[in-house]
Amino acid sequence: MQKKLIKCGDHVTVILPNGSILAKKVTNEEWEQLQKAEKEETIIKIMVPTYKEVIQERETLIDDIHQIKKSKYLTFKGMAAYWPTISSLSLPKELVERVLVAEQSNDVPKLIAYKNFWTLMSLNTDTDCRNNLFWFLKVHGFKIAKCGFFVGYRNVDTTNKEGVYTDHYSHTTTIKIGEMVTLDKSNCDCDSTVECSNGLHVASPTWLKKNYFGSVGLAVLVNPADVVAVPHNSEYGKLRTCAYLPMKIINYDDNNNVIPLDVEDGFDCSYVTKVIYEGIMGTEEDSPYKIIIPEVPTIQKESIQNTLLEIAKSCIVNKQL
Repeated sequence: MQKKLIKCGDHVTVILPNGSILAKKVTNEEWEQLQKAEKEETIIKIMVPTYKEVIQERETLIDDIHQIKKSKYLTFKGMAAYWPTISSLSLPKELVERVLVAEQSNDVPKLIAYKNFWTLMSLNTDTDCRNNLFWFLKVHGFKIAKCGFFVGYRNVDTTNKEGVYTDHYSHTTTIKIGEMVTLDKSNCDCDSTVECSNGLHVASPTWLKKNYFGSVGLAVLVNPADVVAVPHNSEYGKLRTCAYLPMKIINYDDNNNVIPLDVEDGFDCSYVTKVIYEGIMGTEEDSPYKIIIPEVPTIQKESIQNTLLEIAKSCIVNKQL
């Protein structure tokens, strides 16, 4: 292979046979390898350190495209994947990968969980949240219920009333197991680039510690549609939402770390029966919580309503069992 090497100090420029020019600062070892290199691929790997990762991503993308085309649930169009029976919103890469794995292994509980998760996620009008929430949940080990809600954790303070808790910051919020806690979205900071701000905070099991903004730990369920801000920093394990459903009190280990609920993605959860049912039926004008289907062209309202009804029926059946 004919190549041209130009070295100036520790900077090297390589001109490949096809006219491509690569330049970077190299070590003495890399310079020796470049001089001996007989293959173009070897030179590119030295001059472009991310080459291997780029090629791997490309091969993974090609494989995903093939798998999506064979999927019973997903479709591929314009370099994006969609779940057409839910909405015309493109799915984030991390969710596509999980759906394909679940489909290939015929993992029905996870497929149901992911379908319901994306149904509810499609009701979230914040593009940033839709694109990043599943990634955030995956990175920090959150679990998703078959109803589509996910499990988060937070601390609260006790009150002088048995079974009634409150937030540590203002002591103005009434928190009870099994009753939705809500905050008007207009009072939340929906800027995901701001890590800590106004909103109801929910943390990952690896983030929360004993007595971190509260003396009692709770496991809570969160509707993806209610999430208002998802941190871009993978090391920050706390998000903001405008509503959550307290499930149960949690325990901590000897190092004050959360002992997370012993559940896997796709677990059954009867806690949301009342929430989902009210969200569909809208039976109470003064209900503190309802699932709102926005009037936007990217979602099929009738399909969303049908899926929500399926979720409600499933929750009721599981509760009866």
